[in-house]
Amino acid sequence: MTKPTPRMDAEANTCLRFGVLLLASGASGYRVIRAVKRCARSLGFDNADVIVGFNTISCTFHRGEQFRTAVADVPLPGVNASRIEALETAAHSLLQSYRTPEVIGAALDEIERIPSPRWGPRLSTLAAGLACAGFAILNQFGLATAAVVCIAAMLGQLVRSALHRAHFNLIGTTMTSAFVASAAFLLLARVPPVLPISGVVSPGFEAAVLFLIPGFPLFTSFVDFARFDFTAGIPRLLFALEIIVVIMLTVSVVAMLSGTPEAQPQAVPKSAEFLAAGAAASFVSVGCFALLFNSSKRMALLAATLGMAANAARLGLLAYGVRSYLAAFAAALLIGVAGGLLGRLARVPRTTVTIPAAVVMIPGTVIYAAVHDFAVGDIVNALSRFTEVSFVVLFIAGGLSVARMLTDPNWAFFRYIDFDHELAGEERPINN
Repeated sequence: MTKPTPRMDAEANTCLRFGVLLLASGASGYRVIRAVKRCARSLGFDNADVIVGFNTISCTFHRGEQFRTAVADVPLPGVNASRIEALETAAHSLLQSYRTPEVIGAALDEIERIPSPRWGPRLSTLAAGLACAGFAILNQFGLATAAVVCIAAMLGQLVRSALHRAHFNLIGTTMTSAFVASAAFLLLARVPPVLPISGVVSPGFEAAVLFLIPGFPLFTSFVDFARFDFTAGIPRLLFALEIIVVIMLTVSVVAMLSGTPEAQPQAVPKSAEFLAAGAAASFVSVGCFALLFNSSKRMALLAATLGMAANAARLGLLAYGVRSYLAAFAAALLIGVAGGLLGRLARVPRTTVTIPAAVVMIPGTVIYAAVHDFAVGDIVNALSRFTEVSFVVLFIAGGLSVARMLTDPNWAFFRYIDFDHELAGEERPINN
């Protein structure tokens, strides 16, 4: 066997860089593997073995008897929907012809220049506030409470952005932001001119921290599980659960120190007014979450429209007594099918519109209630609520997975990248 050439090293590193950028943007293992293999095929490799974890990627590229292994460790992945869109576009256009490392590298340089975060602190702060205010409306907390939730969430987002820029520990950042948002809500809610009506301190208390919920990694982990990609799925799920537990434990401590009772769940009313308000709140929340995920305006608008329609349908089902997890499944199925079609028409990755649309259905209030019950020793209620939350999240993931099987043959039938397929185009890598 001959020694791999420097040219082969450069080609392997280019493929690895493509995968690292996609993984660091929050893409699922499935997307990363296919993109790296497309890049390897475009550079003239005969095959590629790719293993993707939550923040690690290992690739071995083959050409004849030669091979080259490249490994990278990625800092904790964030969420950058705009970068996912750009990389997926490159994978389906640029990499459909034979290319050189220089050509692909230049494209990656341009993609790396996409700002992260894409939106400035003012817009992202406002987006966090409006997203949580929408949750407050959906949970029937009232307009006055939603206004206070908006202000409190904005303060929490400001703290999170400042700590993130300082590269502070993620757990510490999450804990501090949750404390600031929940404490700010309690302080504002107790000021008579702000909320003059008695008995409104408890509602909305949990909604003020929901901008911290890691919806993207949570649902992406289930996408990995559906493909039996446990190497990426398990750590991604554990990461999401760790962040959720930190959020809710922080809120529980603040609640117990302040003596604030938890909000009591309310049945969804059978009224056109509430359904209209819920649809509008869903549109705002989903669109703002998409902006927090660094989506473009076009992706945010698509996600908001999709989330509004699906969540309005879910609220309608809940109003007529359908169980929460079945209603969530139906809404997620609608999101997945419609999102797949919209993704093709608008030429955007489906996850950049379906996941923001599904995040609004996460039962944040019930999650808080379950953690709070555990904290005060009410184990029976805690287990009951934890089971409810688990069922809703699992059925949302199930709806998205079933929809993916129905609308994406490559995903459903485990179709692999064919390295024997002759690509179009004349530019080929130089094989020394």
